[in-house]
Amino acid sequence: MDDFLVKSISHEIKSIGDEGIIEAYANVYDFEDSDGDVSGVGSFKRTVNNNGKRIRVLKDHRDDVLLGIPKKMDADDGYGLFTVSQFNLEKQVSKDMFSDIKLLTKEGLSAELSIGYWVMARDRKNPKIITEYKLKEYSFLSSWAANELSRVTGIKSIKSVYGVMELLTKMYNLNYSDPKLRQIETILQSLSKDPSDLQDTLKSDPIDGTKIITELSTVFAKWT
Repeated sequence: MDDFLVKSISHEIKSIGDEGIIEAYANVYDFEDSDGDVSGVGSFKRTVNNNGKRIRVLKDHRDDVLLGIPKKMDADDGYGLFTVSQFNLEKQVSKDMFSDIKLLTKEGLSAELSIGYWVMARDRKNPKIITEYKLKEYSFLSSWAANELSRVTGIKSIKSVYGVMELLTKMYNLNYSDPKLRQIETILQSLSKDPSDLQDTLKSDPIDGTKIITELSTVFAKWT
């Protein structure tokens, strides 16, 4: 058995329900990932069937930060390991992570999942193919904050200070915890008082729109 490892996947959120339900693929089959591995079809079947009740939904692979529980894991899905996760919205960390994922998905940005696992078996003819995993947990990641929000320039209005404020306003209108909402409100109030300096900067160098969001994303990362 290999050492305990983690593996991430992006763009696989399928649906989000207001009641804290997220449907997503935690891993996909027949795709060579950045580690050079290929998950074989059915490679999660044994671990889900035999160990499903012990698998947890975590934040950033932290055993001490439980976001919720897997309500469903379908290892027979032909595309990959399909999961239905129930977030515990009574916990601040789960509520905020759920709202972050909802915002990312709405704005066309990627939210990432990652599995924590051991490799139990590989294909003898092609060792790249993992034929059996032992899954400990799957995680929703907050590591997107610094790089994904910096690429938010795909939103048409983000090239102005008002575009930045629009994004923050969308965050403010989501169901974040009270402490996080107060932090968003503080940033909005600061920009609202005197946006001229930021506006002038963006007019002289529109590329700085990315820089502004990157700086803001550093603040966002501290919340997660």
